[in-house]
Formats: sequence, structure tokens, C-alpha cells
Amino acid sequence: MKKMDPRVKKTRKFLKEALIDLIEDKGFEAITVGNLAEKAEINRVTFYQHYHDKYDLLEQTIETMLKDLIITVAPHKREELLVTHKDETNNVYLQLFQFVFDHQSFFKTMLGQNGTTLFQNRMTISIQEFVADTLAQLAPNEKNAKVPREIVVHYVAAASIGLIKYWVQNGMTYSPNYMAKQLTFLERNGPINAV
Repeated sequence: MKKMDPRVKKTRKFLKEALIDLIEDKGFEAITVGNLAEKAEINRVTFYQHYHDKYDLLEQTIETMLKDLIITVAPHKREELLVTHKDETNNVYLQLFQFVFDHQSFFKTMLGQNGTTLFQNRMTISIQEFVADTLAQLAPNEKNAKVPREIVVHYVAAASIGLIKYWVQNGMTYSPNYMAKQLTFLERNGPINAV
């Protein structure tokens, strides 16, 4: 695989940072290519050497972040999905909250007031696909399931995204470890037993 030129990498990084800053300030629809170029301290011609338009930049930024998220949280082997101790925090959830924490400016913007629905929809689909793949590894045979797999997939994805949004929008006052522990407890015991 051909390695990306460091100058290209740097320019794309500046443009992605400019995009997030500008979405935070004024929302995606109000942004122009001129705004992006000015914020990234490049000219418009350079912008068009990298992206077709602002939508292309948004798409690629979202795609890269979500791909990195799934790579980070995905267990390397099936055994990592199995919890041996009842009080053990699910490592997938820990990695998930840690990733969001490590990229908090991105998530605060994208899940905030000026965030894009495109990101939230893509994030939902990515997490649903991840959960479906994980369940297929853990329980390849669905015949004995008490709840249909697609319902479990949507429930777990919605709960995970809902907690991430709550956490991000409330200033991340809890640590990633604390949030992962809460989601693990809720997953194992259900919301009624949690209260």
C-alpha cells in the first residue's frame, strides 16, 4: 500500500480540524469551502486537490472516525468477549468510552447542537453492524435465543449511543471507566434491576 505524502496528510488533518471547528461555530450548512480553506490556512485550489466539496470532506471525516472507532473497540479474539467475573467491566465498552474521550472535540461537536444527523445515522449503523457481528461470534445459532437477534442488536446499539450522547452533552463528568462499568451493569442486569 502506497504511503501518503506527509504534506498531504498534514493538509487533510488541518481541513478536518477546520471542519469540526466551523461546525461547532456555525453548523455544517452555513460553512463554505472558502471558510474551510481560510480556517485551514490554505487556498481554495488546494482544498479541491483533496476533496470534491464540503460534503466529500464531511463524508471522509466521518468514515475515517467511525472506522477507527470500530477497529479500536473490536476484540482481537472471541475470548475477549466472554466475561469471566460478574463484576468485570466489559472491555469493548471501556474501549468505546475511552475512544470517545480521546476524540472528545469531534464527538462534542458532532453530537452537539450544531452536529450533523449524517454522523449520528452513520454512527448508529456502524454500532449496529458491530453488535450484530459480535453476537454472531458469541452465539452463531439463533434458534435458542429468547429474543430475536435484530431486537438485541437495536437495543444494545441504542443504549450505547444514548449513553455516549448523554455523557458527551453533559460535559463528560464521569470517567470512561465509570461509564463502561455502568453500561456493563445495565447490559447484564437490565434497567429495572439497576434502580
